[in-house]
Amino acid sequence: MPIYYVSNMTKIHKLAVFIISALVLGFLVFMFYHLIFVSIPVGILLGVPAEKLYERRLIKQRQKKFRIQFKDFLESMAVAVRAGNVDYQAIKYARTDLSLIYNETSDIIMEIDNIINKYEKGGIKISELFRDIADRSGVEDAADFASVYEVIEGKSDRFEEILTHTRDVIAEKCEIEQEIETVITEAKSEAYVMLVMPFIILAIITVAGGGLMDSLFTTFNGRVAATISMILISIAATVTVLTGNVEV
Repeated sequence: MPIYYVSNMTKIHKLAVFIISALVLGFLVFMFYHLIFVSIPVGILLGVPAEKLYERRLIKQRQKKFRIQFKDFLESMAVAVRAGNVDYQAIKYARTDLSLIYNETSDIIMEIDNIINKYEKGGIKISELFRDIADRSGVEDAADFASVYEVIEGKSDRFEEILTHTRDVIAEKCEIEQEIETVITEAKSEAYVMLVMPFIILAIITVAGGGLMDSLFTTFNGRVAATISMILISIAATVTVLTGNVEV
């Protein structure tokens, strides 16, 4: 079964992302220096963290997607429990219910199939299977639910209440994150435009300026100015990317 806090990118995918990142970043550096022997190594150096950042983003997106699927799983189980089903029967009901929403290769469907298979054929306790999901997903809400279920398994009639509460907590977190993302989307868009504009202006002046920017590419003071500009743009880009990550 998958480990959600570890990247599932193939080596070819990682290499492709690295090469594209190195080429793009190397070209941007070349625009400021017009030196191939500087642009290529700097592009390669910057391509490594760019690939890691992309990989980390994919991991976060998958965990966020799985958290929403897990919420739907709990909600479907709560409906089954209210109808009088016990824990395991509620899981099987949820499998049938969620198959109408998600395809057979979705993470939550495969996780439910794994629970059913290991419970029926291996006799593994449901609490242990929920704990396994929590450990592999790295999703805090799944871990909280697993911890509570370990305590109440077979000892309490509050299973439906716990399912509903956990589902409501996840839904509230998703709603808050969505509201925050909506608020900062406009600011992020403006920031990205500001990051791109120096390169556009530089390209226009370089092509149509009639040698106006030659001193930037040939003199010592020009190299210093280009270096300072690149550092400031890099800092701004880093701050923009980091402040764009919203977690509740």
